[in-house]
Amino acid sequence: MALKTRAARSHSETEKGGGTGGAGATGVVTFLVGLLICAYLFWTNPNEKSPESYWFINTGLCLWVPLVAILLFLKAEPSQFGLTRGDRRLGLKWTLISWVVMVLVLAVVVSIPALRAQFQQQYLFGRLTRPLEGVGAPFIPLLNHVNPKALLFYELAMGFYMFCWEFFFRGFLLFGLQKSRLGAVGAVIVQAVLFALLHWSYVAGASKPPVEVLSALPGGIVLGILALRTRSFLYGFLAHWAISLTLDLILLAPFIIRHIG
Repeated sequence: MALKTRAARSHSETEKGGGTGGAGATGVVTFLVGLLICAYLFWTNPNEKSPESYWFINTGLCLWVPLVAILLFLKAEPSQFGLTRGDRRLGLKWTLISWVVMVLVLAVVVSIPALRAQFQQQYLFGRLTRPLEGVGAPFIPLLNHVNPKALLFYELAMGFYMFCWEFFFRGFLLFGLQKSRLGAVGAVIVQAVLFALLHWSYVAGASKPPVEVLSALPGGIVLGILALRTRSFLYGFLAHWAISLTLDLILLAPFIIRHIG
């Protein structure tokens, strides 16, 4: 009985500290690894590269590197960093609410000509026109043509890319920094600031639209709170992906309707 009690206590302490290294080590490792990844992405993401190269670099750094740090260095479980189902009912409820609210916001944004032009330049005539290996470009402006196969490939790839980003910010960084002296509030703020920073770029024309850059900070805070409340980053990922997909479809809608007609 005593042995079982000591084992249970040891397991409880490991859960609380995030691994065998304790809360202090978890916070330090998370901060250093996170800062290096953010610095590298901030410096290199604006550089011209194929969509596949961009996705490969971002998914590798935002998913695989943190997982290696968690499993090998911190000797913790990914579930302690938000890779778990968590509170499904609360999570799905706020995922749906977030999506509905953002659809209404996007409807207002794209109804304003100046703002619509910014998003069209960034996405419709930017990312969506870049050819993907083996399937071509999702959108061909000269023909006003939407390529369904390429669009499906693009949205699925973006889904995995956003899964990795959400795991990095609202999983690895958030739950790792929460175990440090920053606590929950500090962790939410730090990950949101870094998240917003990566929406902006020092390279002219490489930043996201100004409205998106400005909304990234409060958006990151909301998603951080959602992750802490549900103990999972998965619901923030679902909301983020759904909003991105909806924006693409709103921008492509006139051409899709024309194609169907």
